[in-house]
Amino acid sequence: MNLLIIDDEYYIVQGLVEMIDKEALGIDRIFTAYGAEQGRKIIEHEDVDLLLVDVEMPKETGLELLEKLRLERRRLTTIILSGHQRFDYAQEAIRYHCFNYLLKPIGKQALNYELSRAVDFVRSKMEGPKRDPQDDMKLRGSEFVTSVQSYIHDHLSDPGLSRVEIAEAMHLNPDYLSFAFHKEFGNTLTSYITSVRMDQAKYYLKNTTMPINQIAEKVGIPNLSYFYRQFKKTVGTTPQLYRG
Repeated sequence: MNLLIIDDEYYIVQGLVEMIDKEALGIDRIFTAYGAEQGRKIIEHEDVDLLLVDVEMPKETGLELLEKLRLERRRLTTIILSGHQRFDYAQEAIRYHCFNYLLKPIGKQALNYELSRAVDFVRSKMEGPKRDPQDDMKLRGSEFVTSVQSYIHDHLSDPGLSRVEIAEAMHLNPDYLSFAFHKEFGNTLTSYITSVRMDQAKYYLKNTTMPINQIAEKVGIPNLSYFYRQFKKTVGTTPQLYRG
């Protein structure tokens, strides 16, 4: 398993190399490049399985490099590492089927965690039977949605639950998170959170004697008047009438 890191800033590259736990991840070699052209030459002459690439680089951006690799039919599992929370970058990352879109600066623990996920994905492709690459994308999309859904269910009582909080917890760009979730799930993240909260509220109303203000707090909407508005808007009736 070989990894290529491309970033135009020398100290960032070296810092990433020092943070990566090669032995634990099972990475044999780490190649480094300080520009897209140099990185492409390494890809042409070396066996590269995993790519960690910056977006904004002089002469040629990371996304432009991915476009050239796509045209050459070179399929590398790619993680974008960017210092910019830009929606257009997130869209492009999804279009090129990037494994993830991470924000700088990133800590050692978060970096190794995301690399371990990518390494596992590369290994699954190596060990599994030949199949359509689109099947891999569907699988990854399903795993991604499941991870987001699990986080939402586990933190439902948190009033501050939002795409920013979820993105930070999953080491993702917030725009990438929203766009990818909508693409895979067919619903906005905000709508999904509200739907889950209302479903949980309906369960408490029908199956417990818990006071409504306590239910509102349990589902992360401590503002009682706002909870009433959201419940009636979603369910079509008031909490009292729903409880019966």
